[in-house]
Amino acid sequence: MRTLFLAGVVALIVFALPGVVAFAADLLGYGADLNAWAESHLGVSHRLALGLPAGVILFCVPPLIVLLYFLRLKRKPLAVPSTFLWKKSVEDLHVNRLMQWMRRNVLLLLQLLAALLVIYSVLGPRTQGALQSGRHYILLIDNSISMSATDVPPSRLEWAKAEALKVIDSAADGDPGMLIVFNSTAEIRQSYTHNKEELKAAVRAVGPTEFATRIDEALALAASRANPNRSTENAAVAPQNPEPGKERTYYSPDGFEADVYLLSDGRFPPVADFALQNLTLKYPQMPAKAERGTSDNVGVVRFDATRDGEDTRAVLATATIHNYRTQPAEVKVWLDVRAGDGRLIGTYRQQIVVPGKEPRVIDPDDTPADKRSPEPKPGSVDRVAFLIPDLPDTSDAVLELRLEHGGDSLPADDRAWVAFGVARKATVLVVTKGNKWIRNYFDTKAARTAADFRYLDPADLADPKEYLTPAREGKYDLIIFDRCAPAGEDQMPVANTLFIGHPPPPYTPLEAAKPGDPNAVTPVKNPLIRGWAARHPVMRELRALDEVWVTDAFKLPFLPPRTPRLLEGDQDLVLLAALPRQAYTDLVLTFPIASANADGPDRVLHTSWPLQVNFPMFLRNVLYQLGNVRNAGAEDPLKPGQMIPLRIGAEKEVFVTKPGQDAGTRFDRGNRPEVAYSHTDKLGVYTAEWGGGAAKQTRRFAVNLFDTEESNLAPVNQFKVGAETVTAGDPKQVPRELWKLAVLLGLAVVLVEWWVYNRRVQI
Repeated sequence: MRTLFLAGVVALIVFALPGVVAFAADLLGYGADLNAWAESHLGVSHRLALGLPAGVILFCVPPLIVLLYFLRLKRKPLAVPSTFLWKKSVEDLHVNRLMQWMRRNVLLLLQLLAALLVIYSVLGPRTQGALQSGRHYILLIDNSISMSATDVPPSRLEWAKAEALKVIDSAADGDPGMLIVFNSTAEIRQSYTHNKEELKAAVRAVGPTEFATRIDEALALAASRANPNRSTENAAVAPQNPEPGKERTYYSPDGFEADVYLLSDGRFPPVADFALQNLTLKYPQMPAKAERGTSDNVGVVRFDATRDGEDTRAVLATATIHNYRTQPAEVKVWLDVRAGDGRLIGTYRQQIVVPGKEPRVIDPDDTPADKRSPEPKPGSVDRVAFLIPDLPDTSDAVLELRLEHGGDSLPADDRAWVAFGVARKATVLVVTKGNKWIRNYFDTKAARTAADFRYLDPADLADPKEYLTPAREGKYDLIIFDRCAPAGEDQMPVANTLFIGHPPPPYTPLEAAKPGDPNAVTPVKNPLIRGWAARHPVMRELRALDEVWVTDAFKLPFLPPRTPRLLEGDQDLVLLAALPRQAYTDLVLTFPIASANADGPDRVLHTSWPLQVNFPMFLRNVLYQLGNVRNAGAEDPLKPGQMIPLRIGAEKEVFVTKPGQDAGTRFDRGNRPEVAYSHTDKLGVYTAEWGGGAAKQTRRFAVNLFDTEESNLAPVNQFKVGAETVTAGDPKQVPRELWKLAVLLGLAVVLVEWWVYNRRVQI
């Protein structure tokens, strides 16, 4: 019994030592250092739930308990004979020796244990907690369409939200956190806050979308919040007396370090021009059931429909289907042809086998992302063709493609749509002194079928009746300025434009340039064409442009941010740029086609482009894209979030019905000639209606995913941000608050102490 009791005393002292060390560290100001060491070596941390004065009082409780027991050490006075008195005195001395006395006071040990457990509960020990208080953290949650995949039950987005909640739980109470949600764009859902429940509510409210994934805007938002000198949270702009209830937290303009938790599958384009600076990017590894480099998905990545050139009633629909599994997939492909009112006209079916994706060569985990073996291409059937023999060119029809293959992790890309529209001609104004190379195409039957053309001399640009009034009222869909331009920005038309061999305002042309003019263009002789944006609609189907020679060009002094460079020369020269202007595009060709000489107005060629078949194709692309031409063929496919101009003529409003909706939403045209509709956030067919009665018009357009990166569900383990390589790490462990266990054990010890006490009283 004596040995057992001594062991209990020693265990109690050992049990008390960590708490004494932790409290002493907090008392001396070394609590953060102790936490850092304990987290790295033991995986635990602590946080004192009381102020230091209250903590000192609490740590004095165990010594006070012991002191009270010593104060209770008394003899009972007894009237006994003298011989008995000496005998009892000797026995009493034996009893009151320290260890002999303590062996009879098990209650003391139980009460000390209960007090220590209370102290530990106040110290707040926990596993997987924050190293230190006051560190900022930013949650980046990807809610793009690939995050709706169900290969991580119940979905990838729910996994990301659960990981975000773990990060919030593991943060210290003094850690300010914020939430940024991103897909093709990014938004701040919750600014920096110390209120964990508020931040958790914002995380739980994140829902899925059908957009693609882009991370550059999200990183820029995170950087702006970690560098307040570039944001509205700079302490230098803090108001003196903020309005009650609208107080905000402001930070030093020097910035601060922040942990950024990226919760995504990593399926986004690389971010080349970005420096993390004081951001520490943490990328938890998403659990994937499929073999590395593969995913459980079969999807449509392209769907087109064109009318036969000879028989306009015949339509050929073709689709491309990818298989991202390692095993071949047996797929039933259905094509439904529906009228505009939803009535089924016809159904076609094919059964195909899509080969599987070859497994990727396993690279070591430490291999940099830019040196890894390229990811193999998915299995593919590039042409699944359907011939629809009788679809009149006056019909308003929708084609819907469906895949049946037993199900996969992303059903969203198993469907695709094509909408056939009613023909619409463009109204085009050509301002030129005479250019036969342009008229050679515009005078063709094909061009006349697509648009009505009007020609104007450059001298008439100042005439209100001839140019200014019609241009400002939006009478034209497209205006082509050949070697001329309006006098100023206030005279630019309410329409898309093409400038040939002359810069638009506010740029200063060569003949009017003065020394020191920041807007003046500079001449360039004999530039070489080095590349072109083949995917841009204006440059579609253009080939061998590097064989075109140019004698005279000019260089624009600056370009607006994110201006598409459609045709580029050597020495960073832009030969064709698509300048954005509100809802319109100003296409600028920086070299002339031809100029005048003694033999005629367009005899001197400044480029060989008009001598190639590419040139009329370029003019056709400009006419159809910038002139908003619609023939009886299929509408150009849109991707989620992409804007589409709806030209509604003299009507003031248009109603757009989204997929799955019964009623349309009203959009006002205002003073513009068109409505720039950008609410394309759902996959499917949209219906736009304007006018009334016999003048009612309808236009349908389809929004499809058609994104191989979103359909490829294999999580990315490593990617680059600027010059840094980010590698996926282990997911955040669930933080466990050990103080709850200490409280439960303390209650159990109190119950045992009560039971022991009652047993003694009864005995």
